[in-house]
Amino acid sequence: MKITEVECLVIDGIYPYVIIETNEGVTGVGESFRRSPWVTKAAVETIFKEILLNKDPLNYQGIWELLYNAASTCGPYGSLLTAISGIDTAIWDINLKKEGVPLHKKLGKKIRNSIPIYASSMKRDISPEEEADRASFFYEEGFSFYKMHSAYPEEVDSPRDKTLKTVEAIRKKLGNNIKIMVDVNGGYSVKKAIEVGHELERFEVFQFEQPVHVTDLEGLKCVAESLSIPIASGECCYTVQDFKNLIEKGNPDILQPDAIKTGGITEFKKIMSYLGKREIMIHNTQPLISTAIHLHFLSINNSIKLPLEYNIEQNSLIDNPITKNSLNIESGNILVPDDNSFGLDFDISIMKKRAKII
Repeated sequence: MKITEVECLVIDGIYPYVIIETNEGVTGVGESFRRSPWVTKAAVETIFKEILLNKDPLNYQGIWELLYNAASTCGPYGSLLTAISGIDTAIWDINLKKEGVPLHKKLGKKIRNSIPIYASSMKRDISPEEEADRASFFYEEGFSFYKMHSAYPEEVDSPRDKTLKTVEAIRKKLGNNIKIMVDVNGGYSVKKAIEVGHELERFEVFQFEQPVHVTDLEGLKCVAESLSIPIASGECCYTVQDFKNLIEKGNPDILQPDAIKTGGITEFKKIMSYLGKREIMIHNTQPLISTAIHLHFLSINNSIKLPLEYNIEQNSLIDNPITKNSLNIESGNILVPDDNSFGLDFDISIMKKRAKII
């Protein structure tokens, strides 16, 4: 089998998907992280495409190393590695379709048929009372965890921050019936993070995520050692080595890998193996391939008890589907698909119609 064509489609001007065609008629669909989609498209089609053409897609490990090495001269992290994620997931899709098996069968033995998810609110422009109403709605829908993003990471220690008022409003609305998670995306100085963290302890917050900038690992460790509530980090770690550094220097309580930021399944598999039985809560903000891949990984792992993130914001890929089927959500859980590959059947003709070009 040989790769004959590689293309990156930016669906609705936001979501980058990689399409890889082969000489045997098996087409792979992969997903990249949604930030900087046009950079991702340029990376796929101008840096990586020539490397991929005529390669055997069944050699996913060798291809991953070629792509990673090609990216290293200008820094493989960020958009370059998320571009590789789209390629790698498309190559895995080809392999799984060729074998006619679901991803979980290649990873191990499925021991869970459904995975709990938590409601991840991405709004920063609503009042504390409105956020509390949202939390209440999802609690009634069967969700027992709720994450809020009410800080302003572009303004460190912003006076506009309403984190504590929002937590208070949720507690007032729901009491201790729901577990609250606070993600400030590195929006605090170490001093401010500790001050806010002590207040979050008073509200019995379940998790305090990325309290300081992702590069400040010493600051992260200081915050973790100063607070009793679990500190979470890892969504901006891309390789096994990144997680080694994070654990050794930052020492967070909860680790958050994300398959479409780590260069795809190939490196994510190594990361999950390295993390072993440490406390893991997978980072996940996109509803299709990203979510499906993480479901498959969680389905073979009974030691990960924490729920999978699920972005609750309106999404055109869900409202106006590019797939012929969907993942099934029931009372705060998603069923693990058993269909071939990731369990999603993409309509490539629709994807191409909705792919915007600049």
